[in-house]
Amino acid sequence: MRKLIVSLTVISLSTPHVTLAQKILPRTQVQQRRAEKIADRFVDRFQQTLDFGSVWKEFRLSDPSCTHRANGNLSENDYAKLRLNGDIIEKLYIATMNLYYLKAVYELSHTRIDSKSEDVSTPAEIEVIEKRSKFFQNDDRKPQSYEEVSELIGTFDQLARLYRKYLPKEAMKSATWRANEKNLRSRSEIAYAGVLNGDETFCIAKGSNVYIVDRGIFYFYVVAEGDKMKVAGLGID
Repeated sequence: MRKLIVSLTVISLSTPHVTLAQKILPRTQVQQRRAEKIADRFVDRFQQTLDFGSVWKEFRLSDPSCTHRANGNLSENDYAKLRLNGDIIEKLYIATMNLYYLKAVYELSHTRIDSKSEDVSTPAEIEVIEKRSKFFQNDDRKPQSYEEVSELIGTFDQLARLYRKYLPKEAMKSATWRANEKNLRSRSEIAYAGVLNGDETFCIAKGSNVYIVDRGIFYFYVVAEGDKMKVAGLGID
């Protein structure tokens, strides 16, 4: 999977494995185009709302629990040890992804990744929170209780609000943003416009097509659910 310039010190997300996509046959091309339209609508809605949670709920599968568990900060052993229910696992997933994308938009709207300019400075308010948080002082530090998971979610939510506060006006429409998006998509290491035969990560069985759509920092896995196309998950590095 392609690499991004953005990272969250405390966030170590497990990314869906990438298998070389099958060659698209004519009969699947229509579905691929439908998947691309869904991905574009997702990005548009994120641009409008700057809130991953609300957009995710609009486009996700009817049962997104596999994605919540696979792409979170914790492992299956952690979920069992801490006795976390589906609601808090979902909240952790959304808080994590929201912070990831808002931080990415903040950085990619300030400087071009193909330039030699210095790294984007972090707003002072955000640095204060990160320095105070035990989760940001140790990359390997994981929540040790249900209460600490809630604390981590609260920290992520607070940071996400601050990144949203400091975003330039219409950040995802700027020339810098568009240049970075084009650059990221051009550096893809595999043919993104492709189809996978199921995906264990999202509990998609073999025989069901999973359509890959690359939209810069947004890397989509889309599947058909009934007569609609739904986002099974998003891959990130």
